[in-house]
Amino acid sequence: MWAEPDWAPTGSLPTQPMILTSELQATEAVDASPQVGGLASVPDDVDPLWQTPYDNTVDDTDDSTATSVVPGAYEPAAVGYTTEMPVGYVDPQPDPYAPAVPPAHGFRLTAVTLIAIAAGILTLISMFSTVLTISSSGDLTIGENAPAGFRTGTWIVDDLADNLSIAGLIAAVMMVVGGVASAFGWRWGGGLAGGAGLGFGGIAALAVGLAQFPIDAAHDFARIPSADPFTLSITRDLGYWLLVGTAALGVVLFFASLNDAFADRRPGLNPWIAALGALAVVIAAAGPLIPENDAIFSDNWYLIEAPGEPGAMLLVGRLVQIGLLLLAGVIGFLSVRRWGLSVAIGGSLPLLWLGVSTLFDLTDNPVGPAFRNVGATGMSVHGVTIIGLSALASMLVLSGIAAYEQGVRERR
Repeated sequence: MWAEPDWAPTGSLPTQPMILTSELQATEAVDASPQVGGLASVPDDVDPLWQTPYDNTVDDTDDSTATSVVPGAYEPAAVGYTTEMPVGYVDPQPDPYAPAVPPAHGFRLTAVTLIAIAAGILTLISMFSTVLTISSSGDLTIGENAPAGFRTGTWIVDDLADNLSIAGLIAAVMMVVGGVASAFGWRWGGGLAGGAGLGFGGIAALAVGLAQFPIDAAHDFARIPSADPFTLSITRDLGYWLLVGTAALGVVLFFASLNDAFADRRPGLNPWIAALGALAVVIAAAGPLIPENDAIFSDNWYLIEAPGEPGAMLLVGRLVQIGLLLLAGVIGFLSVRRWGLSVAIGGSLPLLWLGVSTLFDLTDNPVGPAFRNVGATGMSVHGVTIIGLSALASMLVLSGIAAYEQGVRERR
């Protein structure tokens, strides 16, 4: 039975602590009636160690040690006690059985959020802005000897390849969604935005390279002798420079998202799935580099002077797209974190769309991943590229399922 001690309203600390002994001393008697600041009788069924309070008064005339005789009690070590608890006292020992309360994350603008939203808006503008304008000072007579694909007028991204605009839209949506998620403190949001920035960088590099085809055709047409002199004007318009600037901003967005990677303290994902995912990325990136027909492997970076062959800008653009895919996929998977998985998703989905739309002819004028294999006569997707993209898509889905199940187990 517990009882509230009768504390003295005011008092000083005892000069010496109470000592409980196991033997009854005949020289001291216990008063059966309670006294203010004194001792009360102790029933047999009450633990005297907690029931009996201290006497807070000190008799200066008595130099003997204040003792209290209680049968059956043990002798604890001398401990000093205070008579009052502090007003704002807080237990320094937290309850180990209390449920963990995760910190609340409110909406907070970060560098990732601002850059992602800006890059998403610029991506949308660049997809529907004029990329290239070719005009003539007079009427042109286009004969049979005119180079293939020559015309005057304007080009947007869809005129270069009509599956590029959808790939750009996919990247823009992922950048904005990832940036907003990062503002709410979700680490995967920064990874999704950064990976989409790399993915759009590859799309923009490929589009800038494809714009070189009508430019080269205009130069070839101007070299044809003509009885009527004319002047061709080639203008790289707003859309062209937006592609270049937004691609650079997407790379900056990826490096800004690294802050979310370093702050991610959650347990890692399955390392075997991550290793297989990185291998699938390597296979998908190597597929477009395989030469066909009479081409050799070095044709991937050596310029071939022939009609219809990729120009220098396109060779550089396709290599940039492959490099950014490797950066997003390999680093993303091998980081074995939700941030890395999101980077792999953001960097891979635009290229996956290029592969699927070209393979199944979903648009009228598609372009495959990294344009096409060197030496190929038509726009097709190599078998190795198909295997790599299929494995990559499978690993992305499997990694997402594993991450979701692990999150469910952590919340239980």
